[in-house]
Amino acid sequence: MRQVSTPFEQPPWDVATISFSSASQLAAVRDFVGDHALAAGLPPDRVRGLRLAVSEVVTNTLRHTSGGGVMRVWTEGDEVISELTDHGSFRHEVRAPVEHPTAAGGWGLYITGQVCDEFLCYSRPGRTVWRLVLKRAPRPGAAGPAPSRPPEDAGEPRL
Repeated sequence: MRQVSTPFEQPPWDVATISFSSASQLAAVRDFVGDHALAAGLPPDRVRGLRLAVSEVVTNTLRHTSGGGVMRVWTEGDEVISELTDHGSFRHEVRAPVEHPTAAGGWGLYITGQVCDEFLCYSRPGRTVWRLVLKRAPRPGAAGPAPSRPPEDAGEPRL
């Protein structure tokens, strides 16, 4: 995760939006983001990762702020962008919780950073914006689809 010091540009005016204020809405927010990302052409395996990342940032918002938040989803070029705005403030460095690797908490933002191509945060007192960016194409070095089986006559001369 990278914290930025200036606010993000506003998303397009017609982006898909969902508000939430309780844990009972977590599945609806995950489904909302996942459905929009899939419709935008994000591969299904990346959608699963995005749903996990969304679950983590929404859970953190519900756990550490008051009033819930607003999730937006849109595309820019080859990117699917999910953005959560909440009423909290965030001023921490995110890293794997190696001091207590078996702790019940502390992994959410780290995992989100591993899933996303870009994971950004802008925060000021009373407002934090989390931006999760995934490219529609696989990340460099990511495993692609398994090669298809060659035809039975592959490599044999044709007559």
